[in-house]
Parts: sequence; C-alpha cells; structure tokens
Amino acid sequence: MRPSLLLALLPGMLTVAGCQNDLAQAGGGTPEGPHHVEEQRILAADGTSLLTIEDMPASIRVDDASEFGAAEAFTDAELSPDGQWLAIATVGAAHSAGWLMPWEDAIPQPATFQYGGEVTLGPWSPDGRYATFYNDSPAGSRLLVVVDRTALNATVSATESQVRIPSHAQQVPPHAEYEIVEWRDGELVFEVEGQRFRYEPSGGEVVPDRP
Repeated sequence: MRPSLLLALLPGMLTVAGCQNDLAQAGGGTPEGPHHVEEQRILAADGTSLLTIEDMPASIRVDDASEFGAAEAFTDAELSPDGQWLAIATVGAAHSAGWLMPWEDAIPQPATFQYGGEVTLGPWSPDGRYATFYNDSPAGSRLLVVVDRTALNATVSATESQVRIPSHAQQVPPHAEYEIVEWRDGELVFEVEGQRFRYEPSGGEVVPDRP
C-alpha cells in the first residue's frame, strides 16, 4: 500500500460531525493545516479522525446489475478548491474505486471503478465542480475519468465521464496512457500518444490542443 499522502488544506475550523462518522465540517476562516491519509482513516492535522474505512460503503454500484467490494483501505484523498467536497480513492481485495463526498452530509457517492486495477486522483477543476481520476487497468493502460459533482447518480456508469480521443472511441489500446497537463479556461488539457487534446466537460467534446 502507498505511504500516507498529503491532503489539500481544509478551510476553516473543524468540528466533529454527527451520527455517521467524525468527519469535520468546513467553515469560514483561514486554512488549518495539512491532513493525512492512512489505510484505515483520514486524519486532521491535530490527529482527529475525520473519516474511517468503516464509514465507506461496503460495495460500489457499477451499474444497475452489478456491484463490487472496493473499499478495504484508503489510498488517496483530496479536498476540492472551495473546501466543500472530498475526492477519495479506495482499494479492495481485487478492485479499486473513486468516490466524491460532500462535507455537509458526509455520505460518499460512487464516482468511478476499476476492475482488477487501481484508481488514483487527478486535479480538481479550479472552481471545484469537476474531479478527475486515473484508472490504471490490468492491461497496462491509464485511463482518464471526469466526474461532475453536481450530477452524481447511484451508479458509476451513470456518473462518470470517460475521456477518450476519437481514435480510442471504440477501444483503448493496451498501454495507452492518458496524462493530465492542466485545467485551462474551463477545459481539461491532457496528453496521450505524444499529442495534446482538450476536453470540454459540459459537452464532452475532445479536440486537439492547438498551439
């Protein structure tokens, strides 16, 4: 399992949340400091447990017909730029998952899933609306997923947007690697096979990134 990862700064003072877990609620004010991700919990700077693996759903619904266990340990977490949501990556015995969770109700929502592979986090969009995930498949390819936090659903298939260049529309070749370059003017710039492209998240269009 990877070592503990540094979380983004959490704005505001932390207070202990209610019934489901000890997740702290973000308020106004200045950032309080770094947070850490361990396999079984996410910690505040003062060592307070904000979220434990027991607070995560036992399985993730991939579509209406299938669900899998993919949350035996945390592997990554990152706070949105506005401090309102947390992107989370978890791993199970064989599969991995990505989740989005609002601080307000502290209920993790399914975002993405990788069968037999690994899910890691990419950067949030600057406005905090879109989270990005890398899905590393058993075939060796690295895929790119964008999730709109304002359009979450009960299943991964209805929630995630898989970013594909036109030549990969039917199938992504083994060992193809999508790598994010930056968010620019509301679009996600990424690179694959030595070429750069732009993804417009509201419409889902992928076009070459011209100099």
